Amino acid sequence: MVTGCSEGTTGNDLPEKINLETNFKTRLEQKRYDWRHQVGQVQIVKRQYFEITDNYKGITLDQFKHQNRYVVKGTVLNLQKIKWLSPQPETKLTLKVDQVISGNKGLKGKQVYLNFPGGFGRERDVYAQTTNPDNEIFYQIPNAPIPEIGSKIICGLLSDEHHTNSQLDQLYLSDVEHTFWVKKNGQYELNNPAFKRVKRDLAIFQLTKKFNRDNISK
Repeated sequence: MVTGCSEGTTGNDLPEKINLETNFKTRLEQKRYDWRHQVGQVQIVKRQYFEITDNYKGITLDQFKHQNRYVVKGTVLNLQKIKWLSPQPETKLTLKVDQVISGNKGLKGKQVYLNFPGGFGRERDVYAQTTNPDNEIFYQIPNAPIPEIGSKIICGLLSDEHHTNSQLDQLYLSDVEHTFWVKKNGQYELNNPAFKRVKRDLAIFQLTKKFNRDNISK
């Protein structure tokens, strides 16, 4: 006879679940260490970020949903070098979708592979004139820092017109300079450091508060 199953955790299940969580964290830590080591082997190019323009008003949650096929909460599982994209370096970001805030809920639990601006490239990709055009560098987009492996994020995802749920490689990030959040010290923050210098109240700040206050981001 088949009996119903509970989703509750029994005493026997607990050690196994703890081990799985520990192993997962350990793998993320190792990947984070490996990535930092790769970056540390080359020259890192950093530039000053651009200020948020005076005419930028931000967006509401409804507008954010309308502008994207998906709005998701996820975990950055890995970062990988793309060798090389010109004129702007990019990094392959593996994202595990933890929650679908807007869009087809079938995306939850899946891994998607996204190109994030910035990453490994050659001097010729960044500098107009250089004596070592093929020298490898790491270029960080100042208004869109690459999130750390293990980071919890909220972002919008777009797709090609004929996208289906089986074509996860055709999703791409939307407007990472303005609508990309990273969780730090228990709170989601806009990833673009330029927002910290904005004194006026923007709709995007209200949206950030909503992500930190409401169940939609938990």
